[in-house]
Amino acid sequence: MKYTWSLLFLLFFSCSSTQQEQESEPSFIEIPISTIDYSTMSNWYFHPNQSFNFLQTYDLDIAVIDEDLSISSTIEINNNATTNTGIDVFWVHPTVLENPPTSPSTVSIDNQDTNYIGQTILAQGALLAKYGRFFAPKYRQASPASFLSIFHTEEERATALLETYSDIKASFQNYLDNHNNGNKIILAGHSQGSFLLAMLVRDLFDTNPELREKLVTAALGGMGYVYATDNSTLGGWWKNIGLCTTTNECGCVHYWRSYENDTNIPEPVSTLPSYSETLVTSGLVYRTTDINNDIFFQDNLIFETQSSPLRYITPGIQYNFSNSYNFVAFDNMYTARFKRESNQKTGLAVDYIANTLDQRLNELENVVSPTTFINGDYHIKDYHIYIWALMQQIDEKISDCL
Repeated sequence: MKYTWSLLFLLFFSCSSTQQEQESEPSFIEIPISTIDYSTMSNWYFHPNQSFNFLQTYDLDIAVIDEDLSISSTIEINNNATTNTGIDVFWVHPTVLENPPTSPSTVSIDNQDTNYIGQTILAQGALLAKYGRFFAPKYRQASPASFLSIFHTEEERATALLETYSDIKASFQNYLDNHNNGNKIILAGHSQGSFLLAMLVRDLFDTNPELREKLVTAALGGMGYVYATDNSTLGGWWKNIGLCTTTNECGCVHYWRSYENDTNIPEPVSTLPSYSETLVTSGLVYRTTDINNDIFFQDNLIFETQSSPLRYITPGIQYNFSNSYNFVAFDNMYTARFKRESNQKTGLAVDYIANTLDQRLNELENVVSPTTFINGDYHIKDYHIYIWALMQQIDEKISDCL
């Protein structure tokens, strides 16, 4: 069975731990040195210096599909995957594993479906190549048990995450030392990829004003939650970096997590990295989540408490009406709104509004029913749901960040 990013992180939100682990003093575990050589181009899914870079020739234009399945217009998106625009995109892919270990551990790159992961990166992140050179490293993924297991200690889970994180840190450091050359940076990823980037933000950016100046934004889709004790959103996972407070603000975080409009948002899960004292002592989390006092946050700049139109963008190559466009957009099918049920339960609520004559497939309906998901959880589509709103905001940031 393939554990994709959707299954792994849906379980995060649908399984609350009922077994209390024995409390112990948090231990310091040093971040190991990665065994992967990121000066070798084969250890990157996408890198501007690769002799063959499939993303470089990938058509990013979007076909807007009407309810009768005709293309009403197209949106031109320039592909700058290998062009130095002064901005670079560093993308970390979500969990994609087949028959993963049942204990906290990592899975070697040789035992991963790299072809499928490459396709996943294209489907979720390729549109961000609009902004500049696109870097996407291969890495040893952490097993689901590294996030979920209540039968292993917090230290065991953290040890696996630190090994996985060492690859992301090494790949980013290779990029920073050899390829950045003063460019601004967009960090982006989904699910496990977002967790690893959250650690990177704390480790390298949070206490480094010079590096924070380079950060356009960190787009951490489906990570888990952003938490703080007050509305500033500072002082949770990171001390000095919080959610973006305006659409054109730079050096901040975008975070979102998607649900069907009528779905009750699940309770937080205490096995996630933000609860790990070991990761705090290792320098990858500023402080752990305080479930009794913290408020959880997500983006509410584009989608506020009142529903507004959602442009849903999805890979279109599988549709016979997409006319070979790699992406299609469905307008007037969905609305979205910022939803809060309690201090800890918040999310992006998506509603299907198409009329009965609409011939377009309601893709979100397909992710509601499987038994591995809680009903109405759209995590599998987080990036497809929010990518247009994210790009709207990045467009506004560009003039202020350069």
